[in-house]
Amino acid sequence: MNPTTRENIMRKFTSTVLAGVAAGALAIATIAAMSQPAQAAAGTYTPHGGPLVTLSGHDVTFTHVESGFSFTCPQLDMSGSLFDPSQSRPFGTPATTWDDLTTSGCTSSMGGDVTVDLTGTWGFAVTGAEVGSVSPAAITDAAMFVGAGGCSFSVAGDIAGTFDDATGAFTPDGSTQIISDDPAGFLCPILGITQGQAMDVDGSWTITGLTITNP
Repeated sequence: MNPTTRENIMRKFTSTVLAGVAAGALAIATIAAMSQPAQAAAGTYTPHGGPLVTLSGHDVTFTHVESGFSFTCPQLDMSGSLFDPSQSRPFGTPATTWDDLTTSGCTSSMGGDVTVDLTGTWGFAVTGAEVGSVSPAAITDAAMFVGAGGCSFSVAGDIAGTFDDATGAFTPDGSTQIISDDPAGFLCPILGITQGQAMDVDGSWTITGLTITNP
């Protein structure tokens, strides 16, 4: 075999090997991409159910972080509707509107009765991928007026938590709620309650008429 023929054979062999390596790498990359959870790439969720969706609160407590002043409602229920059911939407985009509030027995940590009124339309949104039946979620635009005897104020912000659509349980684990106006009443300055201060939320809710899938 002359040198030119041998060189041509080696070039063809090398080219074939490199093509095979490239094809193998592409196949591995494709399989790896396909193995990723669909919701991780999509960043979306789909609500199902409705049209009526209810939020039933049990011993929900709102606490003014700076002073420790709090009020608790044994019942804090809301009703509303699911919009665009079975339509996918980005995480953080609300799925419900809640505009009908029912409370009973709300009292402050100082022993007085408390009135809670809606000042907006609350919503609900899933904020991350579901693991099992549990999704990170939030009650959004949770604005309300609180009348507590010698101190009245408005609150606005979101309530973060987790939603288990197997049981309907929404469990709060954080809040961006703040005092959103200038509080009124002689007791507010005594307690140190002023505009812009934070509110914490504890208790539990049950959401009925809603389940979640990803994406």
